[in-house]
Amino acid sequence: MSALRSAPSYPERTFYPVAERSSLYYSPFVARKERLVFNDGFPDTRLAPVDLLIREYRRFANYKFTPKFLTYGPEQGSENLRNELSRFLNTTRGLQVTPSNILITKGVQMALYLTSIVLLKTGDQVIVGDPGYLGASEVFENAGARLNFVPVDENGMDIDAVEAICKKKKIRLLYVIPHHHSPTTITLSSTRRMQLLELAMKYGFAILEDDYDYDFHYSSSPILPLASVDYYGNVIYVGSFCKTIAPAIRIGFMVAPANLIGQVSRSRKLIDRQGEQLLEEAIANLLKNGDIGRHLKKANKIYHERRDLLCSLLKEALPGRISFKIPDGGFAIWAKYSGIPRRGKSRKMQKSWA
Repeated sequence: MSALRSAPSYPERTFYPVAERSSLYYSPFVARKERLVFNDGFPDTRLAPVDLLIREYRRFANYKFTPKFLTYGPEQGSENLRNELSRFLNTTRGLQVTPSNILITKGVQMALYLTSIVLLKTGDQVIVGDPGYLGASEVFENAGARLNFVPVDENGMDIDAVEAICKKKKIRLLYVIPHHHSPTTITLSSTRRMQLLELAMKYGFAILEDDYDYDFHYSSSPILPLASVDYYGNVIYVGSFCKTIAPAIRIGFMVAPANLIGQVSRSRKLIDRQGEQLLEEAIANLLKNGDIGRHLKKANKIYHERRDLLCSLLKEALPGRISFKIPDGGFAIWAKYSGIPRRGKSRKMQKSWA
């Protein structure tokens, strides 16, 4: 016992070797290269319907069948939530899915990771946008994939560049954010959407569609996802309630053909066994009662007003210093900052109003 008391402090490093990898992902609050990001564009947590969520938890305290939600459940996610979510997605996004096509995850990031470990092996070729979401690129590189970057312009991902790569390499996966691309906020044009689906059929690659903020659109009706017109099973559709409600509410989802959902569910079981069933049941009730829909209407109105106010303030306070296109939706503005020239180029920044 005396030997234990006199032991040195806990080791700072392992005695055995551990490979160290650098991270592509950057903090949303610091400058990196020529981009200034004030924050990453996430919702105002003060608007989160926490009281409604607590109400649902309190209801469970009075339910005789609540104990079954406190034991092990299905790795694919709560059956009630998958039922309600399938109805919600079919109504709002034009999908035609059943609960068997849905896996509940802890946010989009988990869905990206699970997809990568099931579909990718070392050396597989993956296409991503440039600029794009570095958190996704890091996941694919972690799986051993080789990244191919294609430019993103005012019409979204350059599909001609995608085909040029497909003619030279066997592409396994293409990652795209067609609604409000991160970080540029650009929407992929309808022509390019159809071209992309045709290329997926022609060259046999999977499309991983990240629709993280579909529910926030201000100028017109949101454009339906690629998954709504995917008739051959090429699109894997992922989204979450982390933007709808709050980042700490870790409820995401993956939508895909049942054979892929089965494989990904098995991998999820190895990593995390299952989700938080009480939280999933509470979200299912909020969807069923229409509370999520009412919250979205309220939040959309507030974010729309904030977008307009921020845009007017930027134009008023920084005339000639920055240029930007007013985004149709989402939480951020992608702006070119020309106030301090640097090597002949304009800096770019992402500014959130949420």
